[in-house]
Amino acid sequence: MRVTFLALLLAVTSASNVFSQDSTFYYSLGAAATGSSPAVPFWLHANRNGSVPTRSSFALLEASLHRVYNPNNPRFFQWAAGAELVANAGKKSTVFFSDLFIAGKAGPFELSVGQRNRAMGLADSMLTSGSFAMSANFRPYPKIELSTVRFVSLLPLNDILSFKFSYSDGLFGPANVHYGNIDRVSETYFHQKSIYIKLGRYRHRLNLFAGFNHQAMWGSEDQIFSGGLKREQAYSYIVFGKPWAASRVGNHFGTIDVAAEWKGDQWTSFLYRQNVYEDGSLSNLSNLADGLNGFRIKRNSTNEIIRSVRLNTMLLEFLYTKNQGGNVFDFATGTFGRDNYFNHYVYNQGWSYRGRSLGTPFIAPQHLIRKNLQTSPTLFTPNNRLFAYHLGLAGSYRRANFIFKGSHSFNFGSYSTEFSRTLRQTSFLFSMNTPLSARKNDRLTIDLATDFGKLFPNSVALMVGWKKSGFIR
Repeated sequence: MRVTFLALLLAVTSASNVFSQDSTFYYSLGAAATGSSPAVPFWLHANRNGSVPTRSSFALLEASLHRVYNPNNPRFFQWAAGAELVANAGKKSTVFFSDLFIAGKAGPFELSVGQRNRAMGLADSMLTSGSFAMSANFRPYPKIELSTVRFVSLLPLNDILSFKFSYSDGLFGPANVHYGNIDRVSETYFHQKSIYIKLGRYRHRLNLFAGFNHQAMWGSEDQIFSGGLKREQAYSYIVFGKPWAASRVGNHFGTIDVAAEWKGDQWTSFLYRQNVYEDGSLSNLSNLADGLNGFRIKRNSTNEIIRSVRLNTMLLEFLYTKNQGGNVFDFATGTFGRDNYFNHYVYNQGWSYRGRSLGTPFIAPQHLIRKNLQTSPTLFTPNNRLFAYHLGLAGSYRRANFIFKGSHSFNFGSYSTEFSRTLRQTSFLFSMNTPLSARKNDRLTIDLATDFGKLFPNSVALMVGWKKSGFIR
């Protein structure tokens, strides 16, 4: 797999020398200092691609340079690339690349090599609590991906029916395991694919969407299990989700999504639903209650400067994960309950990468919750049965922009580690940024966040920063 990565990287790099006039350079530089209680509040670190620490006060530096596709360039072949360096100093200092990729596209089809910030699923992208299966909560991982950069028409010269897809394989690295012949493996991988269909033309007021995404963490089955599948065999089982040894190869997770968008004269409304599937519960509709529901209204024009406070976007979401197919799992009878979202019977890390949830951050790792609630170190989380309400607001006042996020959750533990009582948790974030110059490419940012309840430690934090960004002509 590493040889394939290098070969494709060289191929795309060669192509970039030919089509070097087709895209635009975009830069960003930011620095921030944060004063925080021992635990950093939930919405200050969640859904930020793993760049914000979760413990104590810290300083943060982010610098990036991207070359993006030029939508006005008629050339069939274009290329893009990006690098984003993140450094934070605090109780535990780290330096890493968040984005580090190169990509080339032929028409609407793109081949990308490296790691880049991506989320998955039909949902709002700015104010969301996070897609159920694949959110923006974790640090990007290295992968090869073939995808479309936009919805592509299925009918010639008519966009009434279009599709969007992705297919990728990536590296997750070593992993601890708690089942089988060994307790640690040197290589694990991550497979991902998705396809979405859109019904409705761009100029139509109503557009309908439907599709699914499927992800699986896997690797080293021949070491973990006696008589386990070799890597080439295991891959086919992963791609098609075929049963093996009264279970499935790897840790699978995904959602089936539907959505509708209505374009009004002044506002656009977006309604969506993500239905989760893991081990077969959705096939017999036993976990149909579980999923993410969202409704967003967004103002169509937000460029003009208004001398009063104006609301530009409002989002309401409801997440429900309590059902999980019921309290019974029996593969022989096809009763697929006790889904135990984000935990896995082989891999200790469950549905996570570098300690962060791959999906919704509401299902949080053990190290983020109160110590008296933590359980076995072989479990990623002791709390995956919950429901949560989430509100997101985005607005402006003159040249300043603000964002508010607020959530309230009811937490019940899991089927195997049920809490003695329902634990409520409330988290808030208020974020504001305002330009420091007439060009608006220097901005002052202020974030205030707090947590109070019985799941996370009570906390409060203030982050003050500066950010400069723009295009290099």
